[in-house]
Amino acid sequence: MKDARWRVLALYGAWNGLMQFEWLRFAPITDTVAAQYHMSASEVGQLSLVFPLLFLPLALPSGWLIDRRSARFSLNLSAVLMTLGVALRALAPNAAALLAGQTVLAIAQPLVMALISKLVGVWFAEDERLQATGLGTLSIFVGLGLAFLLVPPTAAGDVHESLWVDVFALAALLLATLLGVPKDSSLHAGTASSSPTLSWFAGLRTLLKSRLFAAILLLIFFANGYSNAIFTWLEPMLLPQGINATQAGIAGLLILAGGILGMSLLPRMRDIEQGLRPLMLLVTGIGIPLTIVLLTSSHFIWVMLASFLIGALLLSPLPIFVDVVARLGGAALAGTAVSSFWLVGNAGAAAAIGVMSWVADQQRWPLALWILLGLLAVNFVIAGLLLRASKA
Repeated sequence: MKDARWRVLALYGAWNGLMQFEWLRFAPITDTVAAQYHMSASEVGQLSLVFPLLFLPLALPSGWLIDRRSARFSLNLSAVLMTLGVALRALAPNAAALLAGQTVLAIAQPLVMALISKLVGVWFAEDERLQATGLGTLSIFVGLGLAFLLVPPTAAGDVHESLWVDVFALAALLLATLLGVPKDSSLHAGTASSSPTLSWFAGLRTLLKSRLFAAILLLIFFANGYSNAIFTWLEPMLLPQGINATQAGIAGLLILAGGILGMSLLPRMRDIEQGLRPLMLLVTGIGIPLTIVLLTSSHFIWVMLASFLIGALLLSPLPIFVDVVARLGGAALAGTAVSSFWLVGNAGAAAAIGVMSWVADQQRWPLALWILLGLLAVNFVIAGLLLRASKA
């Protein structure tokens, strides 16, 4: 059974990465999709927007389900829903089929993203859980990067035809998951919920009694707002500095690469909960001057270096956040805790994108720098207060 844990984690990582890939499946080829499916650019954008819109109401129910069913059941359900979603998109070359498929995929997203806590708790020993969480979370950024690297060349011809590649790939992975994931490990059978009648709202109230949990929710609200604003608007923000679209794309990939590298190093931390406080103070403090360099320098090399370091510093603590909130939730509420974490993160992303949309409409890109610095400054203060409280 020990060997099975890495196979289970690899299968989960594949589904988690594919979820991000399918979320952005049409973003890099908006014009091509619009032309072939007779849609407007805004309608193509709505195919991605359905994910955060459905995530908000479904996050807590998904966590509740994870807390009450086996990790195997939740992973299999996620795999079936995702495969159904990509199959619906390929049924017909029309906008309705695309929207139907994206909707089913979006329903599965909160289940997939919150499942890591239950899966790691079931299959991994205490001293392995942060490393396993890091590997499972790292797949998010791999999927995002692959979407921008693989989609444009594979969909250059017929978009509808290229969707069948997704269907066959996910169908094969579904079969591997159904056959390759055994029943939950009896070694950690105690991870099943000990409070099956507790609603997700009651569970959230219980979690919010922890000052650290509430602070982490605030941190991810502003941190996810920062990262989504960067990824969504990086190209127009860099344009006034003389950085063209191709160079901005490289900068975005370097942010992802930095995050992936940072995640591969952070799981070596010990005393995770105590280490989180000074870590967040450090990364947000350094992130402020790096953001200034990113959005003011006209030198390509400095912009690329700042991009990589921003990813390494500001994205890499994500697995530690997930691990800590899962630990705070305990066996009974780990799914609810991680779902709440992602819920608040998505709310922060929506809020930041809303503000940045106004900046884009007004073409006031110098203001974007101050907004991003403000988000980092708030997190710097929160991290400082947490560190001070831990020493009191």
